[in-house]
Amino acid sequence: MRPMSAWQNVLLTDSGFFDPFDLKRPLTPIVERFARMVSKPFSQARVLFIPAAACDEESRQLAYILRWELEKLGFLSEHIITYELDGSLSEKDVLGFDVMFFTGGWCEHLLKLIKQTHFDQLIKKFVFFNKVYVGVSAGSVIATPNIMGCFGGADNEETSALGLISAYIDCHCDLKPSLEVKQLPLPHILLHFNQALAVSSGGFQLLEDSKARHAIDWTSPPQFGVDVFRPID
Repeated sequence: MRPMSAWQNVLLTDSGFFDPFDLKRPLTPIVERFARMVSKPFSQARVLFIPAAACDEESRQLAYILRWELEKLGFLSEHIITYELDGSLSEKDVLGFDVMFFTGGWCEHLLKLIKQTHFDQLIKKFVFFNKVYVGVSAGSVIATPNIMGCFGGADNEETSALGLISAYIDCHCDLKPSLEVKQLPLPHILLHFNQALAVSSGGFQLLEDSKARHAIDWTSPPQFGVDVFRPID
């Protein structure tokens, strides 16, 4: 197996594959693009599930929900292998998966672990072999050139990231009503709950489920676990 000069299977989501306000409702355009990337029945695909960014109770709960989403889409539980970036998997092991899935949480912690274990080069090899990389929140931000790019820190070597997309990403912008697009060296993308970016070696495309766009009442902001990402029965 040789790396490809043209790759096209990076999917950077804001919040995963289902509407956070209604976890029974898939974000259809995002799921459909994901299915094309995987290019085999979900029941046959193997997922390397990496929740290493989940350092607090809220992000751990979200990681649980994201794994549930994968099973809801048709991935088999026994084909979803959790990996905490502890160095226990070889390159051959990692490249045997079809999908590499990074959950959200603490971006700085995730990037530090990736660099400490030299997993960044393996991620790029995975992508360049045209396997599927999926990011959610922090997992999407680490795909940018620098996790501090939105905050004027694009030249900080310590926070340099994977550089799979030539843009900087702010996630969960539904919850940041005053945030505006900044003039940065690269495009500044404001991702919302119902959006994702399909990224290839040639550029990126915004995916959006317009039916899942929500008008938020800021006099009573949505609460995690109550209004969004309500625990699954």
